[in-house]
Amino acid sequence: MPYLKRVRQLLAMAVFAIFVLVFVRFDSFGSLLAAIGLPQFAPALTAPFMWSSAVVIAGILIFTALFGRVYCSVICPLGLVQDLMLRLRRLIGKTGYRTLPSLAVLHAIVAAMVGGTWLAGYMLPTALLEPFAAGGRIFAGVFQPLAAVLFKYKSSFFGDSVNWLGMASFKPFDVAGTAIVVTMTLLLFILCWRWGRVYCNSLCPVGAVLRMIAGHSMVKVVIDTEKCVSCGVCEKICKAGCIDAATKTIDNSRCIACFNCLDSCRLSGILLKAGANKHTKTSAPTSNGRRAFVGGLAAAAAGYFLPVKFQSAPAADTILPPGAGNHKDFSSRCISCHLCVAACPSSVIRPSSPGTGLRSLQQPSLVFDLGMCEQNCNLCSQICPVMAIKPIMTEHKKFLKIGEVVYKQNLCVVETNGTDCGACAEHCPTQAVRMVPYRNNLMIPQTDPSICIGCGSCEHICPVRPDKAIIVKPVAEQTIITLPEQEKLAPKAENEFPF
Repeated sequence: MPYLKRVRQLLAMAVFAIFVLVFVRFDSFGSLLAAIGLPQFAPALTAPFMWSSAVVIAGILIFTALFGRVYCSVICPLGLVQDLMLRLRRLIGKTGYRTLPSLAVLHAIVAAMVGGTWLAGYMLPTALLEPFAAGGRIFAGVFQPLAAVLFKYKSSFFGDSVNWLGMASFKPFDVAGTAIVVTMTLLLFILCWRWGRVYCNSLCPVGAVLRMIAGHSMVKVVIDTEKCVSCGVCEKICKAGCIDAATKTIDNSRCIACFNCLDSCRLSGILLKAGANKHTKTSAPTSNGRRAFVGGLAAAAAGYFLPVKFQSAPAADTILPPGAGNHKDFSSRCISCHLCVAACPSSVIRPSSPGTGLRSLQQPSLVFDLGMCEQNCNLCSQICPVMAIKPIMTEHKKFLKIGEVVYKQNLCVVETNGTDCGACAEHCPTQAVRMVPYRNNLMIPQTDPSICIGCGSCEHICPVRPDKAIIVKPVAEQTIITLPEQEKLAPKAENEFPF
């Protein structure tokens, strides 16, 4: 049944194309395709309970019970990235993978540890190992910059008329934070190069849940013992390492339903059947249930209790995306998928670096060096798949206080150079920064933090380098503020922005 592999490949390519379009050109496709997180297992599990999330989880589990781990080969973004890596491997003539043991006990321990830390509100293990989050970071931190570079130089080869996808915007990045994404991508590539999809059967927490069900699925890939000659072709091409040609068995708990084996067997010795008969053979899942249960229980307890020391220290020195609320709630829910990083049209949402602490590592924060948080933009709050950034209407976003202005007079050019400026006041949308008379007929900024919303326009426009004379500091809790009526505000001084 070679058509099964072709159908699977077409579906996987369609899903992969959607991810590429979303992350590369979010300005054009993001509003329509922001639902890419909806059919994903972990986002549905992590998000606040909704019937849609329950339907997604139930649907994935039921489909796995019927047809095996199709989720891993068609829908999972990290699975698609691994398949791309494996395709590159085959293009240079490398075939066959080193087969590893089942590793079911290790898989159960890792998944239980991730589950324990998730229940404790410590999201770093989930962010590092959960496939949707890991895949999102690769798309945002690797594919998007690569696409930007390619489209930047496209005119050198094709001319400006070739713009069917448009110019991808190169997102500024934190060196340390991006280095983490690149390093993990390289590690994943090494795993794929040597052992195929071993990540899916040894580290992925979603894969651990699905393998417990897939081993007993109704429809399985089986070996016809009468036709099989134990040639080993299927075992060599199996990227999940679940086929033992010598014993003519398949561990369906590890099978990711790629159907490569069906396509490779010229004797039709491998079939997709509902169960097995006397001429077909599968192997029982080699999970070693007792060890997996005990090890998983211990790992879950350790995952829940050990990270306590990190829970008291969320990265309170970072400015959260609008709608995040407070650092404790945000850090205990965000899975660092970087969907908001890719979506931000102003490039002010960046992944945090190791300097912010382990609790908030790779979680998004606002940096105003190249832009400001636009008042009329609420895209990040509309697309968060786990509602770490809660939805907020545009009319409320204009009054949402995400930070507070801090003015450093000793650094201001009015003080240091004796010259007028006023750029910060000119760009402040709420008049939290105003110019007032100063010595020598100069005007100097005066701030009113109570009406500042923390948009970062003042910090972004400030010409002082390297340390800005006016910055935005985070607030403990994001709140909706009430601005004074415009007519009650003191009028701006004439010639407030003289250049």
